[in-house]
Amino acid sequence: MCYKVVERYSVCKCLYFEHSIDPCQAYGQRGHTVQEKTVLVGYACDRHSRSSGGPRRSDSGYSSEKGSCR
Repeated sequence: MCYKVVERYSVCKCLYFEHSIDPCQAYGQRGHTVQEKTVLVGYACDRHSRSSGGPRRSDSGYSSEKGSCR
């Protein structure tokens, strides 16, 4: 079974980073599915941490520039 790891902010669930698929031998065959695994990182994205009025908390230390809000 193939897996794709997706990192999301733990509070707002906005996308932080989407990793490429880790393919198995059946990748690309008919009826084969890719299972998504979500890893929660940081607290909230810049957009949601500013709008909440609460204290800003830092993320996990990875570059947040590639993240996007839903």
